Amino acid sequence: MRLIRPNNQYIQGYIEANEEDEMFRPNAERRFNHPETIVESSYNLEHGINLPTNYVKSTTFWLIDNEKFIGEISIRHELNSFLINYGGHIGYEIRQSECMKGYGTKMLSMALKYCKETLNLNKVLITCDDDNIGSIKVIENNGGILENKVKNNLSRGNVITRRYWINL
Repeated sequence: MRLIRPNNQYIQGYIEANEEDEMFRPNAERRFNHPETIVESSYNLEHGINLPTNYVKSTTFWLIDNEKFIGEISIRHELNSFLINYGGHIGYEIRQSECMKGYGTKMLSMALKYCKETLNLNKVLITCDDDNIGSIKVIENNGGILENKVKNNLSRGNVITRRYWINL
């Protein structure tokens, strides 16, 4: 099991994960999207090239296990006013067919090493919806300490967001 930066070798697995996501969560926000530009856009986000308004630099990794695309995790290098309440330093998703197998916990653990060793962060903020039991477990299994819950008005409506800090 390893984290790699997005590359064309695993694009088909990424496409399949997107299809699974659309089937199981048709109206949800998408982390898996735009397979035709994901490699280039990930590179640009990491290097600060043509960042969209209110975006910060971020590094994207794909979790690969036995040469299969399992999930994606994005690590934001810093926080802005939006990310401090919703989004935090890290966002991730495991493909639907691989959920509930411990991959989220392992992927976050591996990403936290990058946060500490490469980005020199002392702590990271991770948020999730208050009703997302899977993410709550992943975050808490990695030492997440719940600071509070905040109400966010997002395009999908009002959402209660849990805000966790993990000391590195």
